[in-house]
Amino acid sequence: MSVSLSPVFPWPFLVVVAALVVVPTVWAYRSRLRGTSGRWRWLAVGLRALAVLMCLMAMFRPSLVLSRKVKQPASVAFLVDASGSMGITDELRGQSRRDAAREVLNKAREAVKGLGQDDLDVKFYAFGGDLKDLDPDDTATAEPERETAIGTALIETVKRQSGTRLASIIMLSDGGSNAGLPPLDAAERLRTQQVPVVAVGFGQAAAGSGSRDLSARELIVPSTVYTKNQMPARGTLRVRGFGNQPIDVDLLVEGNQVATKQVTAPEDQEIVSVSGLSYVPDLPGEKRVTLRVRPKDGELVKSNNEYTTYVTVMSGGLNVLFLQGPSFTWEYLYLVSALDASPEIHADLKVLRSPARGDRGDLDDAELAGKYDVYVLGDIAADRLTRTQHTLLKQAVDRGAGLIALGGRDSFAAGGWAGTPLADSLPITIRPGDDQIDGGEAGLKVVPHPGGSDDYLMQIGPSKASSADLWNRLPTISGANRFGPPKRIARVLADTPQGDPLLVAMDIGQGRTIAFGGETWPWARAAVIQGDEQIAAAHRKFWRQVVLWLAHKEDDNQSQVKLALDRRRVALGQRLDLTAKALDAKGQPLLDVQFETTITPLGEPGATALKVDMVNQGEEARGTYFATKQVGEFRASVTAKRGDLELGTTSARFIVFQDDLELTNPAADPSLLRRVAETTGGQFLPPERLAEYLKTLDTSVFTEYPVQSEHRLVDNWPFLLLFAIALSLEWWLRKRHGWV
Repeated sequence: MSVSLSPVFPWPFLVVVAALVVVPTVWAYRSRLRGTSGRWRWLAVGLRALAVLMCLMAMFRPSLVLSRKVKQPASVAFLVDASGSMGITDELRGQSRRDAAREVLNKAREAVKGLGQDDLDVKFYAFGGDLKDLDPDDTATAEPERETAIGTALIETVKRQSGTRLASIIMLSDGGSNAGLPPLDAAERLRTQQVPVVAVGFGQAAAGSGSRDLSARELIVPSTVYTKNQMPARGTLRVRGFGNQPIDVDLLVEGNQVATKQVTAPEDQEIVSVSGLSYVPDLPGEKRVTLRVRPKDGELVKSNNEYTTYVTVMSGGLNVLFLQGPSFTWEYLYLVSALDASPEIHADLKVLRSPARGDRGDLDDAELAGKYDVYVLGDIAADRLTRTQHTLLKQAVDRGAGLIALGGRDSFAAGGWAGTPLADSLPITIRPGDDQIDGGEAGLKVVPHPGGSDDYLMQIGPSKASSADLWNRLPTISGANRFGPPKRIARVLADTPQGDPLLVAMDIGQGRTIAFGGETWPWARAAVIQGDEQIAAAHRKFWRQVVLWLAHKEDDNQSQVKLALDRRRVALGQRLDLTAKALDAKGQPLLDVQFETTITPLGEPGATALKVDMVNQGEEARGTYFATKQVGEFRASVTAKRGDLELGTTSARFIVFQDDLELTNPAADPSLLRRVAETTGGQFLPPERLAEYLKTLDTSVFTEYPVQSEHRLVDNWPFLLLFAIALSLEWWLRKRHGWV
């Protein structure tokens, strides 16, 4: 108990006022009571003095302050790190950080039993990317969190204890925070709320720099590949602690090893590129492709040794073999550039530099035994192939392969092709002695043949009219080989301005052949020089249609549904864009089609499919899926309908992943834990000291607090009544005795 004063005015002013009140009062009574006698006069003086004293007391406003202790409920929250880095085994006796923390938590639970739990509530939480309730009696091992958000966990803990005083947060962690609110920012907020953090650290700070780890970080493959075509693959590894050691890398398709390579990382280089891996698919379909780095003894973590994506293998892939003599030609380079726009077509070059001798030459007979769908004879003489190879090439055409022969100094008659077995398969007659057609300075124009302009091979523009205009705009070629008469079943598609046949096609047996007296590279080069995209597109379309026609693929389209994913690996929280369209039998887009699209998690029997809304935009429909729920493998399925008619269904798989930030830097960070604890007014403890700290903890600091109550002595009705009685009685006495 104590007395406090709260003057209405500053002390010097109060002294002056008091003097002004007391001095006149004493002077007045002294003059009026002079010559009087009797005890009543002293009573009057006393009453007047009491009134004056009460006035002075009112100016000082005294209060009586009483103190007492009140109990309140409080809570202590245990935060246990459940992130992936807690699984690292760098504690004593080969324990993981998680197991060591579990032991410390069990001892801490025994210690808090004597802390007066009637008033102190103990809470348990686990945290990683977010905060979860923790049952300390549950020994089941939960899936490790892929990130640690220490700052977010601290703030969320305070929010959950709203309405109850949070006496302390006891955090068991390795300090490796890599997500959420910065821990020190959260510590500042806890300091202002007077919530101390007791941090208990686990793990070694040297685990990062001294760790040994191999991880697959990237795999780059084409999104689409065709059967019988080579699928190149390259990737990236992160190598830590295995410098100058051989590392085996495998390429897996649907879990089966299809290629392997050994690489070595320099001692001072952590990122290593892997190339030279490839796969040739035999069957169409969707394939899961994985880059795997084989584990090594001493690796810190082995769960990051694989990187997976998907490749769509399509049927109808076409292989083209370009045979060329020793002279350099631009034709192959521009042909490959044109065919690059058609992913289902792959072209190889074989240069035959020396004439064949008997049955031996630069070309392997196996190259003509069904590996290729289309053969291109460039500027090459007949003697570069053996007689057996002439026969094999003819037999390939008879069985359904396509062949196009191009002009050149060693082509057709000039190359000695007259009288060869292959000459019978070409659509023109090769006569010994046929010369070259010189285009002169102006060059030689390719003119569509009357009646041939409507042919499939001649449609190099979006329409027949535009195709005719493009043929007229195409640059001239320098010259051409002169042909003999076209064969009876052949079709002349283009001539020289003088009317000589220049482009002739023919179906023969099961195969098809074309003879073109010139070369097409002047078209592509002029398009590059002039920047004319229409001419470049015409060159690309011409060669695509030549290959498709020779391979009998020009009408091979079917009514089908297409689904395209903008990516096959989707990070958790990222969006996946889906595009769907339906095509008719000629490959033209269908309009007014409704697409029903669902996303289904794989590996979960009975899992519910999530519907994705698709919005039609012209010839296609688009939708978006946000991967916010879970990681794993998923299948996107789309069904196209026109009214009640179902046009078809297709699907594609993709992976939702979350970057394992825990394993990127597995080092513990005790310094961060120490700074968080000190900022909040708590302390940093080694694991073995936590139980002792809890046993000696004075819980009354949290559960009891002093409460002060102030009672004013003058601001009440009894004080006012006493003041009124004193003045009234003093006035009555003076009146009665004539002192007024």
